[in-house]
Amino acid sequence: MAEKPWSHRLPWWGRYATTCVSAVVCALIGTFVHRCGAMDNIPYGFAVAMILLFLSAWCARSRSGWFGLFIHTIVFSAVAWILALGFIGSAVLVPVGFTIPLPWCAQYVGYFWLYGLIIAHAILFCMPQRWFAVVSAK
Repeated sequence: MAEKPWSHRLPWWGRYATTCVSAVVCALIGTFVHRCGAMDNIPYGFAVAMILLFLSAWCARSRSGWFGLFIHTIVFSAVAWILALGFIGSAVLVPVGFTIPLPWCAQYVGYFWLYGLIIAHAILFCMPQRWFAVVSAK
């Protein structure tokens, strides 16, 4: 690889726009898939959603530094929580607070998703910048 990835070569506004689009798309996908397997107590959807979150947030920080990760955190959290609180339509995509008996994962995976996305971003904020460096090959 002779150059940095295309998104790293954009002007500052292009890098932030890429970060916002990535955050929206990954939050939508993560919110839709986080419950897969929860009814069988095998939350593979939650694992996929968290991996997607970490990859998207890692790219945001490597592309735009601390401020890029901050923007990613705000946009990702806003999209996920708006979908969770049912502001759009009457369907709730992240159900929590069940009164009927359900498997353990099915009851709590919504909480894990909503609070886990904030914790995951906080973890990435604490990591050193050198872990996010994309170095061009010479």
